[in-house]
Amino acid sequence: MTGVRLLACVWLLTHTGLARSELQFLERREGGSVVLSCGVDQRSPPPYGVYLRRSWLRPGKVLFMLTRSEFTVGDDDDRNRTSVSGDPGSHCLNVTLSDLRPGDTDRYYCEFIVDRPSSEDERVRGRTEFFLLVAADARGSADIGLVQTCAGGSAVLPCLPPNGEGLVVEGVILQRQRGSAPVEMLYHSKRHHSGSPPSSSSSSSSSHFPTERVHLSSRPGPSGITYNLTLQQLQPEDSALYSCQLLVRGRSDTSSSLGRRVFFVSVQGGDCGCSSYSTLLYALSAAVAILLFIVLIGFVLVYQSKARRGVKSHPPAPIYEEMAGVKPPNRKLLSHHLEEIESSEYRNCPVKKSSPENQYESPSGALCSRT
Repeated sequence: MTGVRLLACVWLLTHTGLARSELQFLERREGGSVVLSCGVDQRSPPPYGVYLRRSWLRPGKVLFMLTRSEFTVGDDDDRNRTSVSGDPGSHCLNVTLSDLRPGDTDRYYCEFIVDRPSSEDERVRGRTEFFLLVAADARGSADIGLVQTCAGGSAVLPCLPPNGEGLVVEGVILQRQRGSAPVEMLYHSKRHHSGSPPSSSSSSSSSHFPTERVHLSSRPGPSGITYNLTLQQLQPEDSALYSCQLLVRGRSDTSSSLGRRVFFVSVQGGDCGCSSYSTLLYALSAAVAILLFIVLIGFVLVYQSKARRGVKSHPPAPIYEEMAGVKPPNRKLLSHHLEEIESSEYRNCPVKKSSPENQYESPSGALCSRT
């Protein structure tokens, strides 16, 4: 399964490209305006149309525009508060939304349409995706951060203690708000541990995070102990504004609004197994290159070893053998042949020992030839 998963990630990379759209966080007050700048990389042929879409709270089409034509809107009520400058054929345009309302809070992206005569028209996402937050109260001055993750991943939210030094932390509260909906309490550590339900004066508690999906950790820092709340196993529907508040002994914990530090947690729909696709691709490419290099070195070593063995198994013949064209006779056979000749030449010749008394004995009757 790991190999199939890896191949699926590589297939996804080759079909979707190495770069995802950049997410831009935009915060506006109710009644204000915002400009969404849509752009796409240069291509041939150029786009002939563009969509502006919402993809989170109210998925659907906001507007559509053909090149050198007027745009159309998905909701007639938005016609008078929407304007467009630029043209899809120039690869960029600006969409202005005026008289903003809390209901305009959502994720927005542009989708360019490119003509492909031999196949279905190509749909290309713009370089930037937008998260628009329209605040209906004084929260517009709050510190809002952005945390991005993927389906099945986790998000870490720093928790700020209430004002005051030397306070004893007894627990943590996790709150969430989707668009203009009321703030809901997802997790209250003291009530989760005691098993008692939240009080009616608290925020809505219609959807709780299971205890195993929330983890509070602490560690010493330069300015004292810092606390982090980790949300695990997140899904795209969990995208929202989150606030983490520490429970301090002797302080009220019935706040119905988000805290001083708010985070928009954006959960992408892709699987976390492919989220780090660039790193995975680079690591996979490096591993394949190293493997091929090792195999190549092995082939070279084997070839050189065989070549050396071939040279040693065929030593050069002596010069005199090459000139004579025959092998030298065996010394043992030659010695044996000489012995046969000598024995045949002198086998009838009796050998007499010379007597010291008769030094003039005549060798008469000898059958052997004399030298």
